[in-house]
Amino acid sequence: MTKAAMIIKSRAAEGRRGDLEALYQKHLAPRAAANPDQEVVVWCDDAHDPDVFYLFEIYSSERAIAANAQTPWFGEYMAAAGPMLAGSPEVTMAKPRWTTGI
Repeated sequence: MTKAAMIIKSRAAEGRRGDLEALYQKHLAPRAAANPDQEVVVWCDDAHDPDVFYLFEIYSSERAIAANAQTPWFGEYMAAAGPMLAGSPEVTMAKPRWTTGI
């Protein structure tokens, strides 16, 4: 089965990026760490815009991404995160072709 990647660019409401990261660390990071199908997860703060952040994730398959997105706790996280976001995240799906160090 082919691995699948997601690159998510999000813009926090002004000054809320830290709040969103704290919410992520509390609700999603532990689940990502415990999910063997979520092989790589990286949170990145944008180096030039204090309100933008990126999530880069590699999953064992596209099916694993779909299963993760359909869990009740993900919807609960998004409901809590929504008011702290400035618009909808930009989600890009990709297929990893080569990696190093992971």
